[in-house]
Amino acid sequence: MLAESFATLVGLLGQYYSEKGAKAQLEFNDFMEWLTKANHTEIRSLLELNTQATIHIKALLNQDHKIFKEKLDKIDSAITAFASAIDGFDALAREVNPNASLSKQAVNILEQFQLSGASKVLEIKLMDGTIYQFLETSGGLVIAEQKFVEDDLKTLVEYGLLRHEYNKSGNNIYMFTRAGSRLVQDM
Repeated sequence: MLAESFATLVGLLGQYYSEKGAKAQLEFNDFMEWLTKANHTEIRSLLELNTQATIHIKALLNQDHKIFKEKLDKIDSAITAFASAIDGFDALAREVNPNASLSKQAVNILEQFQLSGASKVLEIKLMDGTIYQFLETSGGLVIAEQKFVEDDLKTLVEYGLLRHEYNKSGNNIYMFTRAGSRLVQDM
């Protein structure tokens, strides 16, 4: 049940952080009282039943304020990016946080991975441009906006939708992740 409330819990942690301010020490017991005062007793009850979640929340609240805020911002950007790929939420995501939205090309890269059945693509730089060759299947990525492909690949890696490594020759290899596959399936 708590897993279904993850986005809500993260939002509440962010709201608690904002209300307490960056100077106040964030305490777990204070957070639990705050949940009750803010009429989030169901979330509080779920946390009281889940000791592992409680331990993780205590650890988060004990972090440096700047690090905690950076983590909340990163989660916000990731949620916005995922929502930007889902019909109906895409326009709202672009309006709320345009810098965190996935481009159409980034979404298309994920779709091409899904349709091809490939798990890896090799970046090959040639004199007349760069190609992206699937390693386990034939074919490769079709890139419409070559000038933005590096930005799109970096964004997909940042959000865990692709992973990045180098082969023995130092060429980039991008690997399709379960998160990327689930995102495409849910669109």
